[in-house]
Amino acid sequence: MITGELRSQIDKVWETFWSGGIANPITVIEQITYLIFIKQLDDKQNKKEKIANYQNKPIDKPIYTPEQKHLRWSQFKDLGAKEMFELFQDKEGAFQFIKTINNVNATFAQFMDSAIFMISTPQLLTMVVDLIDKIDFADKDVNGDLYEYLLSKLATAGTNGQFRTPRHITRMMVDLMQPQIDDIICDPSSGTCGFLVSASEYINEHHSTALYEENHLKHYNNEMFMGMEFDPSMIRIGVMNMVMHGIENPQLRFVDALSEANNSFTEEATLILANPPFKGSLNADSVDDKVAIW
Repeated sequence: MITGELRSQIDKVWETFWSGGIANPITVIEQITYLIFIKQLDDKQNKKEKIANYQNKPIDKPIYTPEQKHLRWSQFKDLGAKEMFELFQDKEGAFQFIKTINNVNATFAQFMDSAIFMISTPQLLTMVVDLIDKIDFADKDVNGDLYEYLLSKLATAGTNGQFRTPRHITRMMVDLMQPQIDDIICDPSSGTCGFLVSASEYINEHHSTALYEENHLKHYNNEMFMGMEFDPSMIRIGVMNMVMHGIENPQLRFVDALSEANNSFTEEATLILANPPFKGSLNADSVDDKVAIW
């Protein structure tokens, strides 16, 4: 659980967004999420560099080229507020970079096309960067708890059913269903991917030894977790939530799970974990005739 100074810092940043005219919690979480992702890209590059130096080999699939060094978190975090802000607004800057990467996380990049950088002042950007820089993302507990706290802010922002299921409820449901290492777990109303994240935690706790095997690890990172969501902001938040919890390439799909239009997924799942929304409107004519409506 996030407590003490870190929680106070997050609340301060949240209030600064609000006073700057960004009051929608989904938007705030999105903007913070982008910065967290940029920091994690730099962390991954650092690991790749250490491995390459140890093996005395070229870097395997580098995230940043030498010419893109200025876009790395470790390079721009100490810039002045105005200079850093200009780097993010530049058409070839730090924010544009995460919209075009294609060798780190294909799923995340897929949903970034319509993303917009909305941090409006150099001062706010500097404050958020300073906060994130103090967080040790190698600590999965802090990493996960931070994002859980951010997502808890959605409790007062639900529209069209976008309320987040409390963590203890998702965990109880996962414990009852006991996911197995070869399952394909689907949430057709995935939102922030709370059920899929909780399922991944269960797998790590109960099948950790199996994840040392290459075939199981590949399945875990690329095939085990599948979600559907039709809100572009929510699906970006959801995929980031999963990436932050260590799933490299979750199978999230931008689609209305009830609609017959553009619904190309097949019956792949072996386990469904979901809390369908009970708010909002529904056009019965657009619903797939194989879906029962009560």
